[in-house]
Amino acid sequence: RRAPGSLQEAVSDLVQAETRLKQALKEYDKLLKDIDEQITSLDGELDLAQETVNITQGANKKKTDLMIAMRTLKGVQVGLNRGQDMVEKIADATADGVPKSFVAGATLIAGMAAGGGVTTGGDVASPVRLAIKYGAALSGFGIASDVAEISITGLEGAIETTDMQSGLDIEKATLKYEHQQSLKQAASMMREEAPLRLEIYNQKEVVQQAAGRVKSALAGGLRVIEARTAWRKQFAGRATELRYKDMAFRIFRNDAVRQYRDQFELAARYVYLAAAAYDYESNMIGSEGNSGRAFLTDIIRHRSPGVVRDGVPIAGLPGLADPMARMSANYKVMKTQMGFNNPQTETGKFSVRNELFRLRDGAGDPTVLWKAKLKESLVDDLWKVPEFRRFCRPMAPESAGAQPGIVIRFPTTVTFGLNFFGWPLSGGDSAYDPSQYATRIRSAGIWFEGYDGGGMSMTPRVYLVPVGADVLRSPNGSNFETRLWRVVDQKIPLPFPIQQNQLQDPKYSPMLDQSGGSFVEIRKFSSLRAYHDSGGFDPSEASSDSRLVGRSVWNTQWMLVIPGGTLLNDKTKGLDTFINSVSDIKLFFQTYAYSGN
Repeated sequence: RRAPGSLQEAVSDLVQAETRLKQALKEYDKLLKDIDEQITSLDGELDLAQETVNITQGANKKKTDLMIAMRTLKGVQVGLNRGQDMVEKIADATADGVPKSFVAGATLIAGMAAGGGVTTGGDVASPVRLAIKYGAALSGFGIASDVAEISITGLEGAIETTDMQSGLDIEKATLKYEHQQSLKQAASMMREEAPLRLEIYNQKEVVQQAAGRVKSALAGGLRVIEARTAWRKQFAGRATELRYKDMAFRIFRNDAVRQYRDQFELAARYVYLAAAAYDYESNMIGSEGNSGRAFLTDIIRHRSPGVVRDGVPIAGLPGLADPMARMSANYKVMKTQMGFNNPQTETGKFSVRNELFRLRDGAGDPTVLWKAKLKESLVDDLWKVPEFRRFCRPMAPESAGAQPGIVIRFPTTVTFGLNFFGWPLSGGDSAYDPSQYATRIRSAGIWFEGYDGGGMSMTPRVYLVPVGADVLRSPNGSNFETRLWRVVDQKIPLPFPIQQNQLQDPKYSPMLDQSGGSFVEIRKFSSLRAYHDSGGFDPSEASSDSRLVGRSVWNTQWMLVIPGGTLLNDKTKGLDTFINSVSDIKLFFQTYAYSGN
């Protein structure tokens, strides 16, 4: 079709709509997968945030506990340091409170013990120094300073605890913000779901509408088909009615035309056969103007009998009479030009042993080889030979049993430099004149040399049948082109004159009732008598059979059949006697040849 129809367009729209629906479904599926992945990621973030908060709270708690423990230990350390310092100061104050005279006396006593001198005097200020140093050692400023230091350490811990709590609060706020952003992104993706879902519904509706248009177009097409079918039925019924009327008219009102057509076809067949015989006799090449092939084409084209006056066809007017008249005129001219009225007659004799099998002296024992050749040609039953069944009229029915015989096949030729059987021409050979365009058979005969008439029948009979194709040269003087003819010796029935009562008989058929026979049967060859003696060949004693008259001696294959039943009742014994006695088989042809030109 040059342009798409409505159904094709509807199907195309349906395909496009289905494609868009599939695309929308893919996008919707992708969005759902993205939302699911976002929610899964959000759950992971929440779990990570909660884990982070829990870890941070645990770390802060442990750190706070450690700070409290450190503050406690630091207070203990400060107290211990303060007690040690107080002891040192009390010891120093006690040492300063001892009177120096006591010390001097001790020193004096020691010196005296060592043999030294005596020093007198006392330290009246030692009690005052002792009181001052005790007062300083027991002063509350140092303790207050320690308390202040411990308080500062506690405040620093509190500040650090506050910082850790602030960091935790900030971390919670940060995670909450990130969680809110993820929630916003998931919410944004959820908002995209509704338009896509609506788009899917829309594309689904478009697909359904496109499918509806396809069904509508299909239904319309089916309605057209149904309407056309109904119209065709009506038309067929009307045509059938008209045909029956026409048939009735032809049968009951136009039977004469039918009989005329049958009679014309029968006449055209006879004219065609005459043209084929003319073509075989003249053997003109198809490119030549007066060849029989051109007449065959004209005969097929004609649809009228033409003009015939006093039984003589008239040329120049359309019809079958025109080619008949022209062939007759051409033949009258060719009769003298091609030598039809002055043929060259000839009698030829050919030896099967010497010229066909080439069994001559000098190549072994010719007699032994000849017998071997004949034995090679033996067949158990002639009915198994297709050519015998087709071309030969049998000497006995097939129900009589097997018929053994000798079957010799050979080709013949009319070629320069070759003998009659196609071998190079040599001494003792015979050949026909190749300058003659056609050498035809007038009669043929068979001669058995050395035949034992006392041991076999005196009237042996054989079949000589051309089973191949006849070969003829062109009659042109310088053209050696050949034509092959598959000649069928057809049984042509002779037509009878048409009677008036036959034309009035509706059952009359010219092909069946006038021809007096069948065109499909062929004339089979009967056997011919083979002559013989115990000495030389005598042509006057040869049987001349004109059954092959008009056939060319040049044939692609001949078949010589010698049935054993024509030699003796004991067929096998007759063939053995024939092989052991006959020394040669000679073919005898009486021919006539045309030079052509």
